[in-house]
Amino acid sequence: MGKFAQIDDMWGKMPVLLALSRIGTLDGVAEHLNVNRTTVSRRLKALEENLGGRLFVRSEGIYTLTPLGREILVAAEAAEFQLAQVESVLPLQEEPGGPLTITMAPNIAPVIASVMVDIARRRPDIKLDLCSTYELQQLEAREADIALRILRTDPQYPLFGRRLKKLSGALYGCKKTDMAKPVQIVRHDEVELPQSYVTWKETAAVIRTDDIIAKQELIAAGGIGRLPVFMGDADPRLKRMSDVLPDAGWALWLLTHEAFRASPRLQMVISTITQHFQKMPDL
Repeated sequence: MGKFAQIDDMWGKMPVLLALSRIGTLDGVAEHLNVNRTTVSRRLKALEENLGGRLFVRSEGIYTLTPLGREILVAAEAAEFQLAQVESVLPLQEEPGGPLTITMAPNIAPVIASVMVDIARRRPDIKLDLCSTYELQQLEAREADIALRILRTDPQYPLFGRRLKKLSGALYGCKKTDMAKPVQIVRHDEVELPQSYVTWKETAAVIRTDDIIAKQELIAAGGIGRLPVFMGDADPRLKRMSDVLPDAGWALWLLTHEAFRASPRLQMVISTITQHFQKMPDL
């Protein structure tokens, strides 16, 4: 089979990939495409053989995209969208739906939750899957579409991103903090506090932690430590014990993998999240 014939043959099977990514079951795809279940299974198998790898994994009858499947889906969606523009079959605002995985650091859930619910209400055809983690490996392995992270340095290729908000910090303590016996709560690799803000530092006991939420709980239990303003001000157990501290370079970033940047569905979600933060006050 020649190169162009092979491409044409693969494109003829792409509706199965697109439909199965959005519906998740062979029976549902068969009904959607008006073919039988065997035809769907045969076309999927042929497409996987042409591409040299599995596009889906099956668990309890539900089909979920593999990393290769996610990458091929992006290309298929982009082609589908461009074809729709040329044929004027679909309005531009009706980008294709389907699964979309977002990983986010657990501590930013309060500032991102409302826009996630808004996207789900406006676009129920987009199946959001949120994964709470501090790691970027899922995005690098193309197991997720978007990552929301608090970073001090720009992302490195193949990750691309945009800075949504610069973050401010301050010292916090609980409302019954014992300054006669201070306990400083420090996160691993934390930027040192200016001496003028911690005159009590030499006499303080120190607890170190690798988790920002654990740090918040330790402060609420009687410690003193630096927190992002969006976390500290929202916690009724805490009180500010300093002005806003000098900039430590932290910012909220939205990241995606280079391979996924062409997806219209992805770009719609990125645009919605970006607009959400543009309307918010500084964090």
